[in-house]
Amino acid sequence: MKPLNPTIHCMDGFTISVQAREFSYCTPRTDEGPHTHMEGGFPSSPPLDPELLEARENSYADHGDPCNTVYPYVSREVFERELALHGGIKSGKLPE
Repeated sequence: MKPLNPTIHCMDGFTISVQAREFSYCTPRTDEGPHTHMEGGFPSSPPLDPELLEARENSYADHGDPCNTVYPYVSREVFERELALHGGIKSGKLPE
């Protein structure tokens, strides 16, 4: 199994986990890319991009908290926009 992708840290301090592997909500749902859609999760603050915020998985467990949930099958372009809104990537990277 492919190891977890490291957490992405942005220039303004925003962090988010973005994964693309066999057991993630991604397309294709395999360890091998390229992946067009990926799974984000547990951002350090609510997403700024409305399209990413709309992709949020709603569950009773997250109590409506956009920082305590996952964002399944989000396109690479949406993640790139969100990261740019936070000043770009300081460390980490999107999965291939």
